[in-house]
Amino acid sequence: MSEKIVIALGGNALGNDPESQKEAVRQTAVSIVDLVEKGNQVV
Repeated sequence: MSEKIVIALGGNALGNDPESQKEAVRQTAVSIVDLVEKGNQVV
């Protein structure tokens, strides 16, 4: 069963410096791809 999933990123979730922010976004993107591949709708 597919679900609609709302994702919000910002603030402390991203880290303090550009490199940690880049890594946080990369890891999040991988997770989002997994959700989409399972048939979920990501907003």
